[in-house]
Amino acid sequence: MNNYSIQLELNLFSLADIFSFITAIVLGMIFLTVQSDNRRANIFLSLFLFSLGGEVFSVLSEQFIDEGQWELQTSLFTMPLLLLYVRRTINRTNSRYVLLLLLPGVVFNLMSIDLMLIEYLFNISILVYLLYYIRQHQSGLKAYYSNLERLTLKWIRVIVFIFLGFHALWIIEDIALLQSERGEPYWAGVSSLLTFFTIFWIGHNGISQPEIFKRKLFVQPYVNEGTGGSNWPDQQSEDVKRWGELNNLVQEQQLFTNPKLNLRMLSELSGIGEKEVSRLINQQKQCNFYSYINRFRVDEFKRLLSSERANQLSMSGLAEEAGFNSKSTFYTAFKTLEGQTPSQYKASLSKSG
Repeated sequence: MNNYSIQLELNLFSLADIFSFITAIVLGMIFLTVQSDNRRANIFLSLFLFSLGGEVFSVLSEQFIDEGQWELQTSLFTMPLLLLYVRRTINRTNSRYVLLLLLPGVVFNLMSIDLMLIEYLFNISILVYLLYYIRQHQSGLKAYYSNLERLTLKWIRVIVFIFLGFHALWIIEDIALLQSERGEPYWAGVSSLLTFFTIFWIGHNGISQPEIFKRKLFVQPYVNEGTGGSNWPDQQSEDVKRWGELNNLVQEQQLFTNPKLNLRMLSELSGIGEKEVSRLINQQKQCNFYSYINRFRVDEFKRLLSSERANQLSMSGLAEEAGFNSKSTFYTAFKTLEGQTPSQYKASLSKSG
C-alpha cells in the first residue's frame, strides 16, 4: 500500500481553491435539503455545485496525487447539470434523451480518457445552447407577464458568460503553455480567482432566487407573435367584439395598475381563455401582453404627470401608481414606447407650458 504525504502549498490562489471547494459543497448541501416548490430543479443545482467543487478538488489534488492515478473527473458533468437545472426551473421535463448529456462524462471516466479538445467543444456547445434557450425563455415571458422584474434568467446568463470566459482562458492557456510554461502559475491563479467569484455568485443568487425559481409559471404554450385567427367575416366580427370587451375591461377597471397582472389573471377576469387572450392581443395590437399592458401604464403615468398628483409624488411614485413595480422597469418601458426618457418628457412639458 502506497503512503502519500499530503503537502499543499498555501498561497492566495490555493486558498481561493480551498474556499471555493468548501463553499461549493456547503451550498450544494443547502440546496439539496431546502424544501421549496422548485425542489426537483434544486437537486440539479446541488449536483452542479458538487461537480464544480469536484473540478476545484481536481486542481488541488494535483499537488498530492501521483500522475496516472485514477480520480473522478467531473468537468464533463458540470455544464450538462447546469442545463438540466435551467430546464427544470422553467418547468421543462428532463427526458431520458436530455439525460444522455451525462453519458460522455461517464464514458470518459470509465475509460480514463483525456481528450481536452472534445471536452472544450462539448461544454462550449452546451453553453451556447443555454444562451439561446435563455433568450427564447425571455421572449416567452413577455407573452405572459406585464412586469419582468425578478422573473428572468439573467443571473444564469452571467454564469454562462463566465464559463465561456473560462473556456476561452483555458484554450489560450493551453496554446501559451505550448510555447512556454513560465506563465502557468499566472493562468492557474486567474482561473482560481474566477472560480471563487463564480461559486459565491451562484450562492448569492441561488439563495435569493427570484419568483421564477419558486413556483410553476407556465402550464401551456402561448401565442407569442403574429396575428393568427381566421379570415372569415363572422370570425373577424366575433374577434372585434371580444377584443372590445377585453380592452374596455382593462381600461375601465384600470387592471394595468396592478403590478402583478399577468395573462392568467386577465383571462380569469375576462372569462376568455389564456391562449385566446394572447391571440387577440397579437391580432389587434400586433404586440405581446407585456407591451400591451405597459402601453396603458405609460399613458397613465403621462396623465398623472399632468395632474395634481405630480405635485405630491416623485416620478417614481407616479410610476408606481401607474402599475410599474420598479424604477428600472419603468424607465425601460417608457424609453421603448416613447423614444425618450421620463425626465426628457417632463422637460418637454415644461417648455410647452
